[in-house]
Amino acid sequence: MSRCPGQDMRNLTISYHPCPECGKPVEFFSDEMRLHCPHCRAWVHRDRAPSCIEWCKGAKECLGAELYAKLAGEIKKK
Repeated sequence: MSRCPGQDMRNLTISYHPCPECGKPVEFFSDEMRLHCPHCRAWVHRDRAPSCIEWCKGAKECLGAELYAKLAGEIKKK
């Protein structure tokens, strides 16, 4: 299994997002997109995570120049 060169488990960050049902904070690691609230078990979704092409120095090499250019253009439109 190959891994994205921009992912390094040593650099995970933590953020807190309120549960939409009970309002209590839910702890997310930077590699998690949704979790069950530990208090009420409702699904909690993180805010949209930035695309790797927005932050990763190796994205162009990893994705290839053609796909990188296409995705970068779509992000700029948004």
